[in-house]
Amino acid sequence: MKLKADYHIHSTYSKNRHGKSSIEEIAERAYELGLEEIAITDHGPAHYLFGIKRNLISEAKNIVVETRKKYPNLKILYGVEANILDYKGTTDIDNEILKHCDIILCGFHLAALFSTSNDFWNFIVKNKFAKNNKNLYDEMVEKNTQAIINAMNKYKIDILTHPGDKIPVNIDKIAQAAEKTNTMLEINNSHGHLNKDEIITASKYNVQFVINSDSHIKDNVGSCDNALRATEEAGIDLKRIINLC
Repeated sequence: MKLKADYHIHSTYSKNRHGKSSIEEIAERAYELGLEEIAITDHGPAHYLFGIKRNLISEAKNIVVETRKKYPNLKILYGVEANILDYKGTTDIDNEILKHCDIILCGFHLAALFSTSNDFWNFIVKNKFAKNNKNLYDEMVEKNTQAIINAMNKYKIDILTHPGDKIPVNIDKIAQAAEKTNTMLEINNSHGHLNKDEIITASKYNVQFVINSDSHIKDNVGSCDNALRATEEAGIDLKRIINLC
């Protein structure tokens, strides 16, 4: 089995050199690998360290459009990896961003500009303290999980990125919500989530999975060894992973 598409790729539009390769370089590498489809999905603008600048989104989309002409056999999608900003499930997706996007990814990131100081306190401080306090840990798992479910209910999210990474969540409840909202769950090759046990848990529900490289440099586009190993260890039907061939 090998990857035929990679939907989580960061370019130089993720600021502060978070992404090391240009859109053109990424497309060239994907074409060399024989991939059928890719998505350029830089961090949404509310990621204060690495988010794409809002005024550059149209520019990035225009480059994608021009690059498609050079590689007519490679389908190139444009999107963002949105950030969850509060426990109501608010993200940095808005209509101005959506009009440029072919695909929306969304995940939780520590370096987001959260909606309020209370959200920062919960997402960052209380989750940190929870590592050493079981009662607080259980409380935060429920709160974190509900925040992600709220985002899936509030927006049309195509792929939920690396669920279980950064903050603890209840994968069972997230998979139930993903089934209802038709949201794909990512098996991220770089972050290790979903891991084997999480895949087994999520596979109880009628959800689709997608393996993504989460590449930040062209050399890692299409990389899937770690994620593929996790799926094989989980023992699920690989036909449930939409981008394997």
